[in-house]
Amino acid sequence: MVVRNLKGQNMELGISTACFFHKQHTEDSLISLGRMGVKTVEIFLNSFSEYEPGFVKLLRARLEDNGLSAYSVHPLSSQFESQLFSIHERQKGDAIAIYQRVLDAAAFLNARCYVMHGPAHLSGAAKNLESKRVIDNLAALVELARERGLCLALENVSWCIYHEPEYGAMLKKELSHRGLKYVLDIKQAVRANTNPFDYIEAVGEDLVNVHLCDYRLLNGKPKLMMPASGEFDFKRLKIALMERGYEGPLFIEVYSDMYDGLNELESSYLQLSELFCSH
Repeated sequence: MVVRNLKGQNMELGISTACFFHKQHTEDSLISLGRMGVKTVEIFLNSFSEYEPGFVKLLRARLEDNGLSAYSVHPLSSQFESQLFSIHERQKGDAIAIYQRVLDAAAFLNARCYVMHGPAHLSGAAKNLESKRVIDNLAALVELARERGLCLALENVSWCIYHEPEYGAMLKKELSHRGLKYVLDIKQAVRANTNPFDYIEAVGEDLVNVHLCDYRLLNGKPKLMMPASGEFDFKRLKIALMERGYEGPLFIEVYSDMYDGLNELESSYLQLSELFCSH
C-alpha cells in the first residue's frame, strides 16, 4: 500500500509512568512529565493502594495541575489478572472486584482504555486457557469496561496468553464485534522472538495503543535500549500504523533500569517527537 504525504500527518506521543518504576512514585512522575512538556500519559498503577479512591483523586489533581491527560490505565497484571480467567469461582469473583475498582479509577481519570496483560501462559496451566473459555471471559470483561465508557485493550506480552500474532488474529475474528481492542508492545514482541509488525497485521484497525522501546540484536538476542538509540525502524512503524488508519497515541514505555537520568528519557521523547509529531 502506498502512503502519500507522510509529512504533516502527525501522531500523538506520550510517556507511560511505568518508566519511573521504583525511581519515582506515580503521583510524582506526573510532575516530571509535565516539566518535560508531555501532554498525554499512560498511568501505570503499581499496587492495590493505588487503586483506592483517595489516591486516584490525588492522581487526577496532579494530572490537572501539570496539564496532562490520561489516555490509558495499566495495572500490575501479576496481582490479579490471571485470576480473572480462573476456573475457581471465588478466585475469579475476587479478581473481578479488583478489576472493576481499576476500571472505576480509569473512568475517574477520564482515561479511554484499560491495558490488560491477561493470564500467564505457563506450561501445564491449560485448564483456564482453553480458547472458548478465554473468549467468553474476555467478552464479559469488555462489557464491564464498556459500562464505564472504556475499552479493554489486550497487550502482546511474551509470557502471557497473547504472545503470538496468530492468537491476536484469532481473538479479533471472535471478539472484534464485541469491542476488544489491542496494544502493540515492541519490547515484548522481540522478547517473544516475533516481528512487531506482524502484530499490526494481525489485529489491524483494532489496535488502539502502542508501547515504544528500542533494541539491538547481539548474538541473535535482543538487548533492550532507549527509544531512538537502537536499530528499530520507527519510521516504518509510523507508515505501517498509518496504512491501517491508526488514530491512537504512542507511549514510550521502558524499564526504569534502562536509563540513569531523566534527561535520557526526555531525549528519547524529543527525538521521537520529531518523527511522530512534527509537521
